[in-house]
Amino acid sequence: MSIATQRPTAVVIAPTFSPASGDLKALIEAKREGYLWRSDLTPDRIRAVRKQLSDAERACLQPNPVVVASWLKGLAQLVSNGPADPDEAATRTRAIFEVCSDIPAGAWTPATRIAWTRQPPRNGYPVGSRWPAPGELYTHLLPFAEAIRAEVAGLREILAMAEAPREPERKRPDAKELARAGALAAAVIRELRATSGETEGRA
Repeated sequence: MSIATQRPTAVVIAPTFSPASGDLKALIEAKREGYLWRSDLTPDRIRAVRKQLSDAERACLQPNPVVVASWLKGLAQLVSNGPADPDEAATRTRAIFEVCSDIPAGAWTPATRIAWTRQPPRNGYPVGSRWPAPGELYTHLLPFAEAIRAEVAGLREILAMAEAPREPERKRPDAKELARAGALAAAVIRELRATSGETEGRA
């Protein structure tokens, strides 16, 4: 079976993911810098964190080979030396999927494909207008993959903070407890005074 037609059931078929932005991005940055407080996590913010975390975790899963093949098919239209025939395309796709299989589904997007084509020449070689070697493509996609994984970690930390059990509210002491504490303090003071008087008498 061609890699372009395989459809494993445990992987994502069509990732749709947008990185956290605005208020959510600010929350992640605040948590990372250590100045996010539980009181900042309103119910609306917690709901938004749960939704974004669900999307990001899905984007972190292994991609379906169909997603990779589709991404590469789009890239072939943008470079000058794409695969010339279906057999060559299948061979190149298998090689890239083997090397890049741990690049999560959310990194195989039109944006990352365009980012490949917009690379500047390297030592005079027009990298962005040529078909990538598997290792080159892995290096290109890795920062996008790491950004998704970092977002998942940050959102999980925020949710853990929100879900941590609150410390029980301290009960205000009643009259008996206050009286008992006062009596104990008075006894300590008397003992200290007695000890101080004995010390002065010996001097």
